Amino acid sequence: MALHPAASSCNNINMRKTFAAALTAFITLAAPLCASAQAFDELLRANGADNTVSSPLPAVQLVRADGLTEAEQYLPPNNNEPGFEWPGENKGTEEHFVYIGKDAAFLRLSEADDGTLSEGSGKCALAPQTLYKASAKPGFKGEHMIVDLAAPLPGCQFTRGYIYMMYVSSSSAGGAWELPRNVRAFLDTLAYAEGTTDAYNYIFTHATFESYADHPRKRKCAGKLCSDAAGRYQFLSRTWDGLAPDLGLADFTPPSQDKAAVEIFRRAGAYNVVLRSSDYKNFASALGKLNNIWASLPGSPYGQPTHTAARLWSVYKAALAKH
Repeated sequence: MALHPAASSCNNINMRKTFAAALTAFITLAAPLCASAQAFDELLRANGADNTVSSPLPAVQLVRADGLTEAEQYLPPNNNEPGFEWPGENKGTEEHFVYIGKDAAFLRLSEADDGTLSEGSGKCALAPQTLYKASAKPGFKGEHMIVDLAAPLPGCQFTRGYIYMMYVSSSSAGGAWELPRNVRAFLDTLAYAEGTTDAYNYIFTHATFESYADHPRKRKCAGKLCSDAAGRYQFLSRTWDGLAPDLGLADFTPPSQDKAAVEIFRRAGAYNVVLRSSDYKNFASALGKLNNIWASLPGSPYGQPTHTAARLWSVYKAALAKH
């Protein structure tokens, strides 16, 4: 578990460490917190960030009798911080659509009984930067969006098929494409840091899942670290269970994952700096507000490998140019 906000001095943090160690022989603190917090604060000051960025929360991780460590993820409590106002489900219309991005794509027909793509299955071309009307809200499976087109494509014998999500710019299913450009670029950067890039169906250790009906809840171990983190933003199941009911999310689909990630930004008081993250000062401030949640961000207290702020800034700028 992650403790609630500690005092700012390293002496107070060390007192919490002593107290945590006394609670149980199976609790250990993650990598040196004072050093990581000080280093991150120095990094922010050196790059002109304000000094109001909070230091990472102390991370306490469970170490089992067999020596394995359980991954932890702090979930900020609900609060009155401002955030993104998602458009309504129907937006006053029942029309559904899928809009293809800058590159041409294909609507692919599955021939397998279990719904998976098979060798030799049919495919029909989808033009870039073109909106196609659908007869129902698109669904999701693995790395694909499932689409029922309202009318057949020229020369195409079917209207229901699969499109690789990476080629879809937007659809009536909602999700990241409804967000401002800076926020989308920051989500891309977070996904890069977590090692998922465009994939919404990753499980810790880069295993994958097909169904988005719910968080897959599959615990995997790599080395001495065990986790059931899943999705593009690597939510632990208990993090997801703390978010989904509040947001009314009935599944683990990509739009639901996007909404949960943005909700964490809001709860952490980071949404407004993410919204203005094309300025490095705000980008660094956002990292400082979120590194106690995602272990891959610089200054994270969880003792796992992290990326540098410089590297993530480079990734962010590339993502921003793409959007």
